[in-house]
Amino acid sequence: MARFIARRDGEEIEVLVERHGRGYRVKLGDRWVEVDLVKAGPFVQSLRLDDGTQYSLLAHREENRHHVSLAGSTVNVEIFDPLARRRRGGGDEMGATGIVKALMPGRVVRILVNKGDEVKKGAGLLILEAMKMENEIQAPASGVVDEIFVDAGQTVESGADLVHVTS
Repeated sequence: MARFIARRDGEEIEVLVERHGRGYRVKLGDRWVEVDLVKAGPFVQSLRLDDGTQYSLLAHREENRHHVSLAGSTVNVEIFDPLARRRRGGGDEMGATGIVKALMPGRVVRILVNKGDEVKKGAGLLILEAMKMENEIQAPASGVVDEIFVDAGQTVESGADLVHVTS
């Protein structure tokens, strides 16, 4: 199960995501919802809820900021890995280990770097398909790719080590 914090207009809510059959169960606050999300284009997705309601939505991501247009309105929300939030006191942005981990279960589609590559903060490290969407996993800090723990095509669980970047 993957755990996130969503922030919108200064309000934060805990979000849990877990696989459920061919879709996902998502807990927003105290409410569980079963969803199926299908990519219909570069930014367009089809969202079906457990009650049969279906929506087309446009989604665009800039780092941890997500802009989602649904039913004529746009919502801007920031999504955070709660483990990353504890690092706020300064120091290494990846924590003491420098290991970039999977935020949710998925399949590694493509590795974008090689061992020994120098990367800048925000540079793409790999593409992880999760919840039927391809997500670019970015370097949280500048450094050198010291180790790559996964291969293209490999399925990973939430929290799995993906890449080690040393500063």
